[in-house]
Amino acid sequence: MKTSLSDPPPTDPPIPPSEATVSDLMSAWWDATQAMKRHVAPMLEREHGLEFKDFAALSAIESGSNYPGLMCGRLGMTPSAVSRVIDDLVKGGLIVRRLDEHDSRRVQLTLTPSGVQVLSATRQTMHSVLASGLQGRPEAQLQAFVQTLRQLGAAFNMTGPSLPQTAPPAAPETEHP
Repeated sequence: MKTSLSDPPPTDPPIPPSEATVSDLMSAWWDATQAMKRHVAPMLEREHGLEFKDFAALSAIESGSNYPGLMCGRLGMTPSAVSRVIDDLVKGGLIVRRLDEHDSRRVQLTLTPSGVQVLSATRQTMHSVLASGLQGRPEAQLQAFVQTLRQLGAAFNMTGPSLPQTAPPAAPETEHP
């Protein structure tokens, strides 16, 4: 079979990362998330009165996930967990619930002026913390890191939450009369 100059060159199948690299990634990821829980989360609470999940919920509403069902999908939370977050944000005066003007069976969520202000201030704090931690890294390295995180997210979404299937244990044999 002849190939022309316009045909793309054949590509080799991607080489999977080594077990050591995957282990290093998992360890670094764990360390980073634990550091956020220990240091960033208390700072958000202290400076803005928000837990990280509240910040994520306000961001989701601002970006268009302004119905409880959309928030569940965006945040990867159960309906009952989203309901509790919504209740807390309503009590805090950061969002309001309204009946959807096009479908009265649906409840639409909207940021209050206070919610907009708190979200903006919290976002500035998060930006400062992340910018400080990433200082000195070349922009190309940061963009590659962002791309890698997006690829991981897409891969996780494609594989879904299913666990490897194992065969059920065999039932013990019994003698029948």
